[in-house]
Amino acid sequence: MKRILDRYAPDDWTVEGAKILSETSLARIKNALARGPVIVQHWFYRGASSPRVICFEDLEEFEAYLEQHAIPGDAFEVWSFNEVCKMQNVVTEGKLHDVDGCIPRGGAY
Repeated sequence: MKRILDRYAPDDWTVEGAKILSETSLARIKNALARGPVIVQHWFYRGASSPRVICFEDLEEFEAYLEQHAIPGDAFEVWSFNEVCKMQNVVTEGKLHDVDGCIPRGGAY
């Protein structure tokens, strides 16, 4: 993992606080992954951009993502896909139509 020291002093860096790679955080992620995928929101430290939202199906994939795309100070929020993404929470649904505006009534999904 990239561990460059590029600390902006006014941000008050400390050893206290939630760390995404702590034993507790990793145990919670593993527990959620045992039941299905997790949704991760990745906020970029001093990135001046919106967060990236990604889905992972195993811990190794998540850790590889951190290794390649995260730097110290980035923030992460993790949700269980199966607990959050329920039918009662669907915003909308539909099928993609063809050039004539038709969609199948059935299908193997």
